[in-house]
Amino acid sequence: MTRFALVSPSFNQGPYLRACVDSVLAQTGVDLDYAVADGGSTDESVAVLRDYGDRVRWTSGPDGGQVRAINAGLKALGGDICGYLNSDDVLVPGALAAVAEAFARHPDVDVIYGPAWFIDAAGRRTRPYPTLPWSVPHLVDHCFLCQPATFWRRRVHERWGWFDPEFDTTFDYEFWLRLALGGAGFLHLETPLAESREHPETKSTRARAKVFAEIRRLQLRHLGYCGRNWWEQQLRFWRDESGNRWGRLVPGRKDERVYGLAWLPYVLWRRRLGGHLFYREGDWRA
Repeated sequence: MTRFALVSPSFNQGPYLRACVDSVLAQTGVDLDYAVADGGSTDESVAVLRDYGDRVRWTSGPDGGQVRAINAGLKALGGDICGYLNSDDVLVPGALAAVAEAFARHPDVDVIYGPAWFIDAAGRRTRPYPTLPWSVPHLVDHCFLCQPATFWRRRVHERWGWFDPEFDTTFDYEFWLRLALGGAGFLHLETPLAESREHPETKSTRARAKVFAEIRRLQLRHLGYCGRNWWEQQLRFWRDESGNRWGRLVPGRKDERVYGLAWLPYVLWRRRLGGHLFYREGDWRA
């Protein structure tokens, strides 16, 4: 039977932690090595974990942050299939069994991902996660893998390393891109696997400026340029969310000139791009 190594990093996510752990314990048909790595929460998280008795292995205390907690957790767990589930996300029933079956049918595949849903703070589904069929050019322009619905073989870490703590908010996207450019095999399942919770305390919500800065840095490192879509998203952030007074200069929401403005960084950064002044959409080795 396929064995999974699954870790849930958590810090002050008490209102959501029980739903996360319950969704893992409800998985059937697989052998599971599961642990919760709590970073020393001061809310009800530890009380929630104690309620599970010996059904859940957990620790609580300073752990160096989310990325280091995930890396340490996965290294300590057994299992050939790895994944992590943030303590505000949940797995759907039968998710791990579907992933195990797919890995058994495709021994050459390194990473499997599937559809997912966004849910709100109350656990209500709000909209589908914008998952796409596998494509490296698409991955350059869009982070379309839903993290809680993505699993990989342990051999991936042996070849391409672990999550990079340098990227606090985008370490999963950096990992997917690093694997894709290194030649790892990805498979898109049609079976929904997880639900990703949106609420004001998520990193992607409260640290949007940091997210875009990290994406630029990781893409310049791996590609030598930053995909045009990310510049478009940066412009929209400046215009609609940042409160920056210069954001008013960005064309309105329905004005297509925002796409043209996204070419400007290529001109300004032409030396950093190694002479590649123009980037053709989808040409990820431009």
